[in-house]
Amino acid sequence: MLGHDMLIKHRKSILLLLLFAAICNIIVYLYIMERKTQATQTSTTFKTKTTIVRETETELSQLADNEVIAGLGAMGRAASGNWTKAQLLAMERSERETGYNAWLSEHISPERTLHDMRHHSCKKLKYPMEKLPTISVVIVQYNEQLSVLLRTLSSLRKRTSPKLLKEIILVDDGSDHDNFTDTLQQQFPSLLLQLRHPKQLGLMQARLTGARKAKQDVLVFLDAHVEVTRGWLPPLLAPLLENNKTCTTPVVDTIDYENFAYKRGKPSRGFFDWDFNYVQLPLLKKELAAMPAPHDNPIMNGGLFSIDRQWFFQLGGYDEGLRIWGAEQFELSLKIWLCGGRLLEVPCSRVGHLYRSGNFHVQYTKSESAIKAVGRNYRRVAEVWLDEYKDKLYVNMPHLTHIKVGSLSKQKSLRERLQCKPFKWFLDHLASDFLALYPLEEPVDYAFGTVQSVAAPNLCLDRAESAIHPQLLPCDRDLMYPKEQQKWSLSYFRDLHSSFHCLELQEREPQAEVWLWQCHHQAGNQFWFYDSNSKQLINGQSKADQRCMEAAVAERKIVANICNSTNQRQQWNFGYVDETRLEDFWNNVPET
Repeated sequence: MLGHDMLIKHRKSILLLLLFAAICNIIVYLYIMERKTQATQTSTTFKTKTTIVRETETELSQLADNEVIAGLGAMGRAASGNWTKAQLLAMERSERETGYNAWLSEHISPERTLHDMRHHSCKKLKYPMEKLPTISVVIVQYNEQLSVLLRTLSSLRKRTSPKLLKEIILVDDGSDHDNFTDTLQQQFPSLLLQLRHPKQLGLMQARLTGARKAKQDVLVFLDAHVEVTRGWLPPLLAPLLENNKTCTTPVVDTIDYENFAYKRGKPSRGFFDWDFNYVQLPLLKKELAAMPAPHDNPIMNGGLFSIDRQWFFQLGGYDEGLRIWGAEQFELSLKIWLCGGRLLEVPCSRVGHLYRSGNFHVQYTKSESAIKAVGRNYRRVAEVWLDEYKDKLYVNMPHLTHIKVGSLSKQKSLRERLQCKPFKWFLDHLASDFLALYPLEEPVDYAFGTVQSVAAPNLCLDRAESAIHPQLLPCDRDLMYPKEQQKWSLSYFRDLHSSFHCLELQEREPQAEVWLWQCHHQAGNQFWFYDSNSKQLINGQSKADQRCMEAAVAERKIVANICNSTNQRQQWNFGYVDETRLEDFWNNVPET
């Protein structure tokens, strides 16, 4: 009897093992079939090219141009591989030429998958799909890389309801290279309308070209290097049902220029400072409490927004006197707010934007320098919309007063016809914390001028216009009022800045890099103090975390290390120090 029971148990064990093996075989089979399906789908993406899908790292050394690697960058992960030396060099070369890793982009699927980036509360919201307006998407491209452009268009088609997305209008603003017309039309035959300027007219004029051809109720303007995420459109359109004079912007996430990792951004409020730099401020307390509800956005970032087509043209579209690029987001945002509309950021809508390397100089035009165009645009906006507050801008940017801007009569008559409010209304209603950070009357700085190395007195702290780290370069002759790149201020915000570039410390390790970053005026990693006795520039409020700026003379760069008052490389001279004000530096500094 005992032997019979053991035999039954033995048979049961065998059956369970066989069942388990069968299940494993089925799972493996389904996995293989899924991979083959993905490979087939990917291989048909580029219909004009022979595309091979590489699935193992050992094959990467044989990788040819434009071959898509299955799963590379999937779900928005950083795209990585066991790259050869030649491939790494190709990546570096493409990044120098385009500002991002264009070589890597060629090997990422144009239809790569992304995580659902929305706040968990957003996924529960319902929208009246039958009432939402249909859209025309307007995209301007100038010398864009095909792989990046395909990823933009593919994400739109894949993650937007066809009931809402009726047309994509792609305006080529006089590109120098192949504009991919045939390839794109094959990929998006019924959705895409392509227009082309024979010569470059600039971003604003190209957008107007597309907007005038649009047939749908709402215009959605996007850049050519974005990826929309799941559920991005309905929350962007819903506020327009309440008020058709509403313009909405998504939260702009970041696509890493080196590895195409998708990184979530934070909801914020856009502004410009008194140097006409676009800045981002945190949400107000009431807006944080209401998250993820839409909130007022004083100034849009300019690249991504939706607006009622009729309202857009009632506002005059873009000022046709603006050239090439720059200040268009200031002009349109101010028109919206001052002329009876509203501008909202919508946290439940998320779009990833591929930003270029900070070292890359974008060449917008060959016929007119970008700096000249931007300065002209700044003055046009100031003269039409800032009223008496334009003088504050001109104090900081006196060169603007010498720039000819052409006739402003059309824009001023538009403002009168629409009975637009004064700029003071904008400050009173939308800038409750802005003026505290960017006051009209700025307190005197604690120190300013050059930051001169004691260890190497011929070298001073310097910043190149597009650099991400400060350098040590030969000092200007005038140490108190030097050239712009060596003009530093230890400001009343207790940051160390040159123009709107602030020195920032992002880690506390030995030989830590010192970064140049947009000033946020929130202390933290941009808090600096100057000890006039030891001549040290000290980062950090807490003594335990404090680090001192140190000159790496041989490398002509700056690092940060644990403070040592006897280390001459940590000693610096300012062009001018207000010793009286410096005595009160720590007054009203909150304890950390």
